[in-house]
Amino acid sequence: MLFYSETEANNPNAYEHSYARLSKWVKDSLEKYRVTRYFIETHRKEHTGAYSQDVIRLASITTPDQIKTDTLAQQFMTKKYVVKMSRYAFELLLSFLQDNKFMLLTRLLNRHVAIRVDVDKPGNSALVREEGIGLSSLTPAQLQEHNNQTVKLGSLPADPWMVSELEYFLRDEKFDAEPLRDELRKLIKKESGEDSPSRDAVPMPPPKFTDVKKEVEALKDLRNRMKKSTAPPPPPSICCYTFHNTYDTMTCLTSSADASLVCAGFSESILRVWSLKGEKLKAYSQVANKEISREVEGSECKRLVGHSGPVYAARISSENKFAISCSQDATVRLWSLETFSNLVVYKGHNHPVWDVDLSANDGYFASCSYDRTARLWRTDMINPVRIFVGHESDVEAWQNFSDDSVKFHPNCNYVATGGGDGEVRLWSIQTGNSVRIMRSHTGPVMSLAFSGDGKMLATAGEDKIVKLWDLNSGHLIKNFVGHADTVYSLAFSPDSSQLTSAGADNSVIVWSPHSLEAQNEIVGNLAKNGTVNKGKQQT
Repeated sequence: MLFYSETEANNPNAYEHSYARLSKWVKDSLEKYRVTRYFIETHRKEHTGAYSQDVIRLASITTPDQIKTDTLAQQFMTKKYVVKMSRYAFELLLSFLQDNKFMLLTRLLNRHVAIRVDVDKPGNSALVREEGIGLSSLTPAQLQEHNNQTVKLGSLPADPWMVSELEYFLRDEKFDAEPLRDELRKLIKKESGEDSPSRDAVPMPPPKFTDVKKEVEALKDLRNRMKKSTAPPPPPSICCYTFHNTYDTMTCLTSSADASLVCAGFSESILRVWSLKGEKLKAYSQVANKEISREVEGSECKRLVGHSGPVYAARISSENKFAISCSQDATVRLWSLETFSNLVVYKGHNHPVWDVDLSANDGYFASCSYDRTARLWRTDMINPVRIFVGHESDVEAWQNFSDDSVKFHPNCNYVATGGGDGEVRLWSIQTGNSVRIMRSHTGPVMSLAFSGDGKMLATAGEDKIVKLWDLNSGHLIKNFVGHADTVYSLAFSPDSSQLTSAGADNSVIVWSPHSLEAQNEIVGNLAKNGTVNKGKQQT
């Protein structure tokens, strides 16, 4: 029990004396924490460029118990940070440590840093982190062994039923020249190559007559382009739309494959759908006698209400029949674009879901979350069929509204994810395991894009650098340096001859991914005949 005297209580000086003693005790007790704070504040500016997220996170640690529970701190404590040096720089470092007898620094380097001595000349770019540098759960040898796993990146073999239907179209259609029909028939009957996956590896939904119609239209378009193959390819066609009165409320935006619909997610937990053809959207509904009727008037915009938190990403199916969306409420929802109503709620994640992506055949979709997992779903099942676990931070950085941190490979057999840990991983849908780990980013990865042939992957994020990877080897091909702020969006042209990036610096840049410029030293390498102004792309 605590006692005090009435004399002390009535003495004004006693209050001041007691508080002074308490203040001194607090300051003496927190002296070691104030020293730590001084150390961080003094040296953090040297690392905020490439490692700002790590510095902010480590600066929030003030007690030994927090070190034990923080995953990033534990990684630094238990794993070695990989640093690449030229031989000359390494020898200078050793001489410096030995001449000054810095035994403490030597001990820290031996315990927590793995130095890779490079025989090449010293590099001249401090902005770009090279492949395999940084903190990782795998040693360089283990990473190389991991990336040597066999992957099938070729296109899927043609479905036999689809081939027969398309051949019937070729026999029925009148072509202007016989060679064109022969060339198209070869494309239809494309046989599986050595790098093509089996159609049985991942169960796919059977093709429908609507798929045949879509392929027929693609053949007609291909035939027209083959006739004009002698002409030089035209520059990319760009169409811009402005959404008014959306400041700080629109969190994501997506359009349909045929550019007829656009869907936006908002922080008010709703989605809105517009027609880009200038037509009013008319919903189907079931009347009392169970007959299906359609709205007569329609409206310019349809609201999709169901989420209980901000909507972070949305995708529209290839046939414009349905859309999927994800939200802060940890759910993914499937919406009918015929009735404009919610059909299915998918629950499995324990934290906000950052992104979703549909497979090319609309049979599967993938989601990624703050719970550090990505999940594979079938649209006709409410439970996930695969859970991809391996990222050491959330799959996409928190507090950043990007909608490209999970992507399906064009052959629908793989899923790529980008994490807040700076890693990019390629996952096998068949096994659920990681088959490629690509490490070079110094900040959260915000955007991914596969090339049309599925052989390359473009990544970008908070470090402002667009990186191009070879998926066969898992090695970095080149860096594109030009953005002045976080890159949020990437997209390849249909023939993969151009790569477009958009960032928070109000700029859109068109790159030439097949340029033969030196690796890691491509700065502002734009596509031919293209110039970039801030906030505007001129072509």
